[in-house]
Amino acid sequence: MRDHSADIRALRRQSNAAIASLDANYAISFMSDDIVVQVAGGPVLRGKAANREAWEKQMSETGFGGYVRTPEKITVADDGTHASEMGHWVGRWRVKGRSHVEEGRYTAEWRLGAMGWEIVQEAFVN
Repeated sequence: MRDHSADIRALRRQSNAAIASLDANYAISFMSDDIVVQVAGGPVLRGKAANREAWEKQMSETGFGGYVRTPEKITVADDGTHASEMGHWVGRWRVKGRSHVEEGRYTAEWRLGAMGWEIVQEAFVN
């Protein structure tokens, strides 16, 4: 039997790498078309287009240092078609020459589709 949680952990590492490379298109490639993201202290982003726009804006900001999301628990449904992920996130920036760090918890829902696992929902809190 395939270890879907290992697959999701690998995809999360790739998603972190996409953010580190400042590639908005790569960052959203892990998302379903109907993705819903609740930004910590911010808006709800619905769909890939809204998420691409948000990533492009943030990635173009001077001092943006990226985000790292670290899964702590992944639970795959018995039928192997859905999974939940819970973990810790850290965001880094340089603001006026000083390091700025924000961090918190996140949850994500994954769905196994014809093209593989994709994120359908994420929620980030500080």
